[in-house]
Amino acid sequence: MLHISNLSHRYPHAHVDQLNSLSFRIEAGEHAVLLGSSGSGKSTLLHLIAAILKPQNGSILVAGRDVSTLLPADADRWRGTTVGFMPQKLALVAALNVEENILLAAYASNREQSHARAQHLLDALGLSEKKRAKPHELSQGQRQRVALARALFNRPQLLLADEPTANLDDDSCRAAIDLLLAQANEIGASLVIATHDSRVLAALPLAKTLRLPVHKQQGGGV
Repeated sequence: MLHISNLSHRYPHAHVDQLNSLSFRIEAGEHAVLLGSSGSGKSTLLHLIAAILKPQNGSILVAGRDVSTLLPADADRWRGTTVGFMPQKLALVAALNVEENILLAAYASNREQSHARAQHLLDALGLSEKKRAKPHELSQGQRQRVALARALFNRPQLLLADEPTANLDDDSCRAAIDLLLAQANEIGASLVIATHDSRVLAALPLAKTLRLPVHKQQGGGV
C-alpha cells in the first residue's frame, strides 16, 4: 500500500533536510504511527505522502503509483480518489454547515455530492443532530469528527491523520483513536497517524511505528 524509499525533503532556505534518506512501508490494511516531537517532520511526511509537497529525492509509492512524480493537477485528482487527509488544523469552512463541509470532499474531487453517503457518515459518527450546525457551534471533538467524515467521504485507500488527539483528555483520546480505527477498517483503508502523543502508541500496539528525529537549524516544517 505505502512504500517510501530513500526519501529526503528540505524546505527553501533551510540548512538541513527536514527528512533525510527515509524508508518505510506498510501493506494494505495495515496501520502505522509516525512518532516525533514538534519539528521532527511528521506533518511534512504526511504532506509528501498526500502529494501536496514534492520531495527532493526518493520515491513514495501508494498502491503501486509513484506519487512523487505527479504534476499538480494530476496530484489533485489522484488525492481526491485515493487519500483521505485529516489535517491538524481542521480547515472547516466557517460559512458552511456540517453536511456542506463533508460534501466538500466530493466537490474537490469532481465526484457526485452524495447526500446519502454524507448521511451515513453523520449517523456513524454521531453527528446527525448537528447536520445544519456551523463549525463555531460545535465542540472540538465534534469538529474533529466532521473533519474525519470529510476525509472518509470518498472511501480512500489510505487515511492520514495529523495529531488527531491533540488537546484531548484521556477518554476523548481513546474515543478518537477507536473511531479512526473503526472507520478505517469499515472501508478497508490503511491508517497512518502522525503524533507526539504516547497515548496513541499505547492504544495501537499492533501498528507499525516510525520515529522521526529532530534536526537542528531546520525551517518551514513541523
